[in-house]
Amino acid sequence: MTSTLEQPVKAPAFQGVSVRRKLTNNFATVLVSVSVLIALVPLLWVLYSVITKGFAAITSPVWFTNSQAGMTAFSPGGGVYHAIVGTLLQGIVCSLISIPIGVMVAVYLVEYGGGTRLGKITTFMVDILTGVPSIVAALFIYALWVATLGFERSGFAVSLSLVLLMIPVIVRATEEMLRIVPMDLREASYALGVPKWKTIVRIVIPTARGVL
Repeated sequence: MTSTLEQPVKAPAFQGVSVRRKLTNNFATVLVSVSVLIALVPLLWVLYSVITKGFAAITSPVWFTNSQAGMTAFSPGGGVYHAIVGTLLQGIVCSLISIPIGVMVAVYLVEYGGGTRLGKITTFMVDILTGVPSIVAALFIYALWVATLGFERSGFAVSLSLVLLMIPVIVRATEEMLRIVPMDLREASYALGVPKWKTIVRIVIPTARGVL
């Protein structure tokens, strides 16, 4: 009597399919690798051009003390002085506007209107602003500030567009820091007869040092 273990093993019927899949996989791997190399060629060329032609510029103090005023794309000279000053000014103006607004909105959501209808609407609007692309914020400020109200294009208008991008970040960060503050500190302050607004100003916000 012949044992079943001694019977010849038949080749799997899908052996041809496995070979075809391996060939397809190898072909796709080669194709993707070649595509990546082709895409890296212009990137490496741009990096090489920037490094070789820009290194001499950034090592010169003139690059940091001159601006692009009156310069064209084909004339040598100029620098990034205007960009440095403009970035600092716009960042300061944006911070002066957005930080107080963002902190006050976060305080309202955490301490006062978290479950109210206005609080839910505010949270929804903050979520919308979080996903707004920068180009959309800039176009909105241009359409409102320049095209509708008639003000000139300026760095202040740029700061306003940055405000739309910065407020939701500040609101979310401040919210998280305020929620970390233990409720026991608030209750202890209330038990001593301290008003709620004074508790927030003197206890809650100083405790949430991460806001800074």
